[in-house]
Amino acid sequence: MNLFVTLALVIVIVDGRATVQAGQLPGVEATVIHTSMRDWRGADSLVDAVLLFDVFMHVDHEDRQTIYQKLLTQCLAPNGIAIVITECSNPNSGFIGIMDRFGKPMKVFYDEVEKEMLAAGFSLVYTQDIWGTDDFSNPTDDLVKYLQMVVDNVASEQEMRSAIADIYKPNKQSTFHKKLGVFKK
Repeated sequence: MNLFVTLALVIVIVDGRATVQAGQLPGVEATVIHTSMRDWRGADSLVDAVLLFDVFMHVDHEDRQTIYQKLLTQCLAPNGIAIVITECSNPNSGFIGIMDRFGKPMKVFYDEVEKEMLAAGFSLVYTQDIWGTDDFSNPTDDLVKYLQMVVDNVASEQEMRSAIADIYKPNKQSTFHKKLGVFKK
């Protein structure tokens, strides 16, 4: 893998969940593809690295298997890497509480993704835990809209604000725990 890599960004929109505007990342070519994971054909050319940030928590097992195989066979150049950042199981996570409250639990946590990627043929070259705290005590309109979108708009604005107020109580600290894994083809 070259130290100097031409950056390309391919965004696959699943169920209308991602948008990108030209010029948001200077020097990065963006391609937007609206398709299901099963129908996605991969990138036009092989790439050195793929970033999967909070992707898998919304993806069913069968579709994750499709992603792993397409990364290996259609996306990554030889010795290419897939960088995965996703949630770890955490009983103190307000975000996971919001998802559960509205019937949209996480499809998978990091530990299972790691096992699946190793079984698919990747090797793990690096991991890093990411811990932090959330404070949603005074949620912005944008945060409320984002959380509504994450739960497939099954909650009204008022329902979401009530859930946030209940889950993110002033005396209760919410923490997030994500993990970053770098996997080599």
